[in-house]
Amino acid sequence: MNRIPRRELVRKGWHVLPGILGAPIIVFTPKWVTLVVVWFFAFLYTLQHLKLLRGWSFTVPIADLSYRTMAREDERDNFLGSFLLWVTMAIICTVFPKIAALSALWVSTFGDCCNAIAGQLLGGPRIPWNRRKTLIGSTVMLVVSILALWASHRVLELDPSPAIIMGVAMVATLLESLPLHSAYDEFTVPFSTAFLVWLAYGGALLSPVW
Repeated sequence: MNRIPRRELVRKGWHVLPGILGAPIIVFTPKWVTLVVVWFFAFLYTLQHLKLLRGWSFTVPIADLSYRTMAREDERDNFLGSFLLWVTMAIICTVFPKIAALSALWVSTFGDCCNAIAGQLLGGPRIPWNRRKTLIGSTVMLVVSILALWASHRVLELDPSPAIIMGVAMVATLLESLPLHSAYDEFTVPFSTAFLVWLAYGGALLSPVW
């Protein structure tokens, strides 16, 4: 069993924070409140990303603190992952219904986090198409994603379809395992989850009711 550096654990703590704090906002507030909150954070993290790219010297509230505690070596001049997550979640909350937004948030935050921790902690065989990822990590993400999708349905008092949950979780896990830049799954995982949940239920969720 491997040891996970303290900084990586702190990073994962920041990573799951939106899933913990954002869920009550999605579940219990009107859509306009959710949109104000999520677009506010999307603006902050976009500003932080542009600041790093352009070398601006001002401090962005909240985003600067998370950058200093989360950023990897390859993120010294950008904050692409957090920028993509918040902008993607803002788009999802704007376009898709509540079940899709909550599912996307929990699969992206909890699934991806548990994947990384399990992969680093336990190691094991690597995925053939991506040597940076482990089979154990992806298996953990699949299980956590299934639980996240089931929980999001139950919280909203919906009856989850096992086939839909399994299919969406498998797609999210597959996309996270692809040999892409590590930040890109902050878009591919939540957006695909929201889109597939919306698509699976068809017209039943196509309504102005948030």
